[in-house]
Amino acid sequence: MLATLIPSLGLGLLSFRLNEALINDNLTRELLSLADFTSRELDLWVNEQIQATSALSTSDIVINRLSVTSQTQADKINISQQDLTQYLRAVHEKLDTVLELTVVDTDGKLIASSADLPAPVVLPQNWPQNASINGIVSKPPHWNKRLSAATLSIAIPVLSYDDFVIGALVTTLDLQSLKPSLKDTTKLPLGDVMLVDAAGNVLLSSHNETNQLVSLDAELLSQLQAQNRKPFTFTSVMQRKVIGLGYIYNKLQLTIIAERDHQEVYAAWINLRNLFLALVSVLILMVTAIALRMGHAIVKPLQDLISATKHIVEGDLDVRLTITRNDELGQLARTFNRMTEELLQKQAKIIANNKAMRQKNKQLEALSVTDGLTGLYNRNKLNMIIADQLARFKRNHRPFAVLMMDVDHFKTLNDNLGHIVGDRILTAVAKILVQSIRSVDFAARYGGDEFIIILTENTVNEALNTAERIRSQVAESLHGPDEKKITITLSIGIVQCEPGDTTSTILLTRADNALYAAKHAGRNQSYCIRPGQAQP
Repeated sequence: MLATLIPSLGLGLLSFRLNEALINDNLTRELLSLADFTSRELDLWVNEQIQATSALSTSDIVINRLSVTSQTQADKINISQQDLTQYLRAVHEKLDTVLELTVVDTDGKLIASSADLPAPVVLPQNWPQNASINGIVSKPPHWNKRLSAATLSIAIPVLSYDDFVIGALVTTLDLQSLKPSLKDTTKLPLGDVMLVDAAGNVLLSSHNETNQLVSLDAELLSQLQAQNRKPFTFTSVMQRKVIGLGYIYNKLQLTIIAERDHQEVYAAWINLRNLFLALVSVLILMVTAIALRMGHAIVKPLQDLISATKHIVEGDLDVRLTITRNDELGQLARTFNRMTEELLQKQAKIIANNKAMRQKNKQLEALSVTDGLTGLYNRNKLNMIIADQLARFKRNHRPFAVLMMDVDHFKTLNDNLGHIVGDRILTAVAKILVQSIRSVDFAARYGGDEFIIILTENTVNEALNTAERIRSQVAESLHGPDEKKITITLSIGIVQCEPGDTTSTILLTRADNALYAAKHAGRNQSYCIRPGQAQP
C-alpha cells in the first residue's frame, strides 16, 4: 500500500503544482487583457473629450467674446464676459462629464467660467507661441480637493478667424464619467481596475462606489511599477488578498492596476486540493490502522519473541510465549516453547552433573590432601600446614607445638595379627586423634604408623597435657583380638617452635628426636624438648 500511495501522492502534488502554474498563466493573460482594455478605453474617452472641447473652442460666441476682450472698451468687455459665462453654464448643464468650463486669454487670465469660483489656470510658458505646434495642453489626472473629485483638465487653444491664438478653453472633466466604460463585464474576464496617480491616490476604481479619496501604499505602488505587467499577490485598498499587476500609462502619468480576488481565483483549486488532502489523510489513517493491526498481529509477537530470547540469553529459562493463533507465528511460538523446555531440561541435567562434579572435585581435593586409610591429612598437606604456621610465628611470635607419635611395636603387631588388623589399629588411633584436638588444630599421618599433631598457639607444657590424654585414651580403648594379652600404646615426642625453625624439616627433625627419646626411655610415654633444651 505504501508503494502505491507514495507515488500517487507525488503525482497528485505534481499535478496540483502544474495546475497552479496553468492558473497563474491564464490569470496573467486575463489581467493584461483587462489592463490593455482599460488603456484603450481611456484613450478613446480622452479623445472624445478633446474633440468635444475642440468643438466648443470653435463656437462663434467663444471666438467673438475673446476677440472683444482684446478691445479697449470696458463696457463691451463686461458685456462679452457675461454673455460668455452664461453660454459656458448652459453648455455645462448639458455635459455630464464636465465639471467646469473656463475661458482664458493667452496669458492665462480668466475671461469667463461656468463655476462661481473657478480655479486659476496655469498655462505653460510660451504657450501662445507654441500652441499651434503643441496642440492640446492637458493637466494630468489628479484629486481636486475643491471639487472633491478626480479630475482631468484639457486646454484647447482658441483661434481667431484669421488663425491667431487669442486664448484657450479649459475643460475640467470628471473621471467618474469614465467608470461605466472602465470594464466591460460581458466581453472581458473577471477582475477590477484602478487608476492611480503618481502620488498613489486612487482616482477611479471599478469596485469603489464612494467618492472619497483612497490612497495606495507607496511601497506597494513602487513594487507594482517596478514589476510592470507582472502579477503578484498583495493586499488591496479594500483590505483583501488579491493578485494583481501594474500597467504604466505614460500618456496621462497614471498607473492602471488590474486585480482579481485571490480566493475567487483559487477557489476551485483550493477545493480540489482540500479534497485531495482529505483523501490522502483518509488513506494515511487507513495505512496507520493497518500498520497498527499488523503491528499487533505480527510485530507484537515478534517483539515478545525477541524479549523472551533476551531472557534466555540472560539465563532465565522459565519464560514462555502465549499461543493464541495457529499460523506461522503460532508455530514459531510453539517451537520456541519446546526449545525452552528442552533447554530447561538440559540445564537441570547440567546443574545435576555440575553438582556431582563439584562433589567429586571436593572428594578429589580431599583425597589429594588426606590419607586414604585414616582420613587424616597426608604428608604434602602437612608440609603446607607447617609452612603456614611458621610464617604466622614469624609475624606474630605466637608459638605452636608439634606432637610426633607412633604405635609401639606396630611392626610386630602387623606381622603377628596381619595387615588388616594393623590397618584397623591405625584407623582407630586416627579417630582418637581427631576427637582429642580442637577445630583449629591439625592431625596428619606422617607415614606408616607415625602421626603428627599441630597444636596452634600452644606451648610445650600445654601440648604435654594433650599428648598424655591421647596416650591414655589409646591405651584404654584399643586392644588386639586377644584383649587379655595385647594393649595398644603410643610413644609421643613433643617440641615447640623456635626462632631457629626456619623450615619444616628442621622442626620435624627436632620432633623426631623427641619421639626417639620417648622410645629409648621405654615407650608408652611422652617426651618433651623444651625451648633452649639440648637435643637428646
